[in-house]
Amino acid sequence: MKYGHLLGILSAAIIIGLAYSVKAGRPYLAVGTLVLGVLLVQALNWYYNSKIERIKDERTELIDAKSTKNGYAVMSFLLFAEYVWEYAHGNMDVAVKLLVPLGVGSVVLLISQYYYGRAM
Repeated sequence: MKYGHLLGILSAAIIIGLAYSVKAGRPYLAVGTLVLGVLLVQALNWYYNSKIERIKDERTELIDAKSTKNGYAVMSFLLFAEYVWEYAHGNMDVAVKLLVPLGVGSVVLLISQYYYGRAM
């Protein structure tokens, strides 16, 4: 799996875990989910950066932009699938809470597509 895909899956898991813990009324679970998710993202970043020698130039800037775009695309796809699942099963509270990060992810995708298009 690519770095962007793993980052998107981790981000979507954090958001879905936060939505469930808020719905269940368990604040400690929400804090634990957030802390564990942030630690996993940091570990993934450390692993990725330790395996690849970074030389900053135009190519790495484009690769970073494309990787971020791919990560947000995977996250948006997973969040939309979770939204459809929750909506189909009648869990409207969780479905509504998933709309906010889904909308933000869509805006970020549009901005990154614009940036990536200008950089090319």
